[in-house]
Amino acid sequence: MATLTEISYYGRKGVKWGIIGIIVITAAPFIYRGGLALYRRINPPPPPPPTVRYGKLPALTFPRNPGDASPSPVLRLETISGALPKLSDVGNVYLVGINKSRLLELERMKARARSLGFTNDPIKESDHIYRFGHPTLPARLTVNLISGGFVYNLDYLNDKVQFESVTLPTIEEAGRLAKNFFSTLGALPDDLAQGVVKAEYLIATYSGEMKQAPSYSEANFVRVDIFRANRDKVKFVTPGGETSPVNILFSGIGERNKGTVAANYQYSMIVANDAATYPLKTSDQAWSELTQGLGYMPKYFSTATVRNAYLAYYESDGPQDFIQPVIVFEGDGGFLGYVQAVDLKYINIP
Repeated sequence: MATLTEISYYGRKGVKWGIIGIIVITAAPFIYRGGLALYRRINPPPPPPPTVRYGKLPALTFPRNPGDASPSPVLRLETISGALPKLSDVGNVYLVGINKSRLLELERMKARARSLGFTNDPIKESDHIYRFGHPTLPARLTVNLISGGFVYNLDYLNDKVQFESVTLPTIEEAGRLAKNFFSTLGALPDDLAQGVVKAEYLIATYSGEMKQAPSYSEANFVRVDIFRANRDKVKFVTPGGETSPVNILFSGIGERNKGTVAANYQYSMIVANDAATYPLKTSDQAWSELTQGLGYMPKYFSTATVRNAYLAYYESDGPQDFIQPVIVFEGDGGFLGYVQAVDLKYINIP
C-alpha cells in the first residue's frame, strides 16, 4: 500500500505533467503554423504560370522618336549597383473596352456636345468619327465613337483678345477647373479623378508657337494634364512623358466661354476584372533593345546617362486594345526610354 508521501509525490508529478501536456496541446497549433510559415518563407511555392489568355498581343504603337532625323543617342548605364534592377518576370495585361453600339455612343456624344454649346448636328467624317461645329464660336469638337475619345479646339489665333493681359487661374484652380470640365462631360472615371494633376503656365505667339512662360505675369494660358492613378502599385507613363492624353488649355478669358481653348481626351477604359498575365523581358533584354534603337524616347538626347529601370503601364495617346506593361529607363536631365515589356514570343510583330 502506498504511503501518504508517495501519493503526494506522484500527485505532484501528475499535476506537473498534466500542465505540461496542456501547454503542449495549446501551443501545438501555433508552433505548427509558425513552422509552416517559416518553411514557406524559405521555400516559397512557385508562382502560377502566366495565363497568356489573350493570345498574341499587338505590338505597342509608339510615336516616332523625336530624334529620328538625328544621330542615334549614346546611352550610358550608371546605376548605384552597376547593374540594372531585377524586375518581375510576369506582368498583368488588361483588356480595353470599346463602344459596340455606335448609335448609342453618338447620342451620348451629342449630349456632351450640347453641354459645351454645340447645338448643331455633327458632320460624319468616317464610320466612327464625327465633327461638331459651334453655332457662335470658332470652335469644333471631334469625337471617336469607338474609343470614346474627343478633341475640342477653339481658334484662338484669330482672336487678339486671347493675347492681351489676362488674369489666369492659379495652378490649384486650374486643376479643379480641369476636373470639373471632364466630370461635367461624364469623362472623369475614378482613376483619373484620383490621379496626379500637373499644370504649367504657357505663353503663345500669334504664329501659334507655345512655350513655357518665364513667369505668371507673362503667361496667357495655363495647361493642365491629368494622369491616371497607379494600378497594382504600378504607375502609368505616356508618349509625352510629362504630358497626358487627357489635358486641357485655359486662358483667363471668361467671356462667351472662351476660357477653354483646347481639350484632349483619350482614355482607355479597362474592362472590369478582365486581366491576363504574360511573361516579361528582363531589364537587360530591354536595355539591349533600347540601345539598338528599338524603343521609344519622348525627348531626344544626343547622350544620356541612365540611372534606373522599372515597370510601368503604357497609356497611349490613341485608341488601344490592351493596357500593356513597358520597361521604363530613367536618367539624368529628365531622360526617359520605353521598351515593350511582354516577351516577344507573345507579340504579333508587324
